[in-house]
Amino acid sequence: MPEELHNLQGQKMGRKGRETRRRIMDVTLALLQDSSYKDLTVLDVVYEADVSNATFYIYFEDIEDVLFACVQEAALDMNAILDVLATDWNRRNLRQKVREFVESYNQLWEKNRVELRLRNLEADQGNPRFLHYRTESTRKIYEALGRKITELNPGQRNPDGVAIVIFAALDIIAAKHEIGIVSGATRQTRKKLTDAIVDLLSLVLENRA
Repeated sequence: MPEELHNLQGQKMGRKGRETRRRIMDVTLALLQDSSYKDLTVLDVVYEADVSNATFYIYFEDIEDVLFACVQEAALDMNAILDVLATDWNRRNLRQKVREFVESYNQLWEKNRVELRLRNLEADQGNPRFLHYRTESTRKIYEALGRKITELNPGQRNPDGVAIVIFAALDIIAAKHEIGIVSGATRQTRKKLTDAIVDLLSLVLENRA
């Protein structure tokens, strides 16, 4: 059953309302493929979405409000990552499970790259709305990872801290996943970066780091 949504007037949205809201969000994301959201205006969006200004303001307060809704929707895809963390990890399947975990996060970024880049940009610039949501929407992932570290490496003195550091590195790597990272004459491809985070997390879980 679809989640119950309400417009800014407090009215429950029916099929038509949901479709209109969805169209505004899709158009906004499409426009962001070629431009910064700082340059995006409500007029740009309503023109491309073929809706009126009045209709836009039934569903959203401003452009940031649209973008925040897109970021919230992208976070729903994190369930696939939590599913990997919920499976049994043991010494025999450890590297396979670690790779599944890392790849599932890379896939989240590949599917929602515009939304997640925007989330990080706004959070890093101190936008409290996006900063709070980034923390809360990813908390379950790094807490579950911390429990895996405790389970497989009970001697680790600060499993939660280690989980947060590894997850932060994973987020940076996933953000660079399409192009890799170039530093001077050294190029780290997406495959090398993925292998590196798999190696790092595996070493922690195997109690060798």
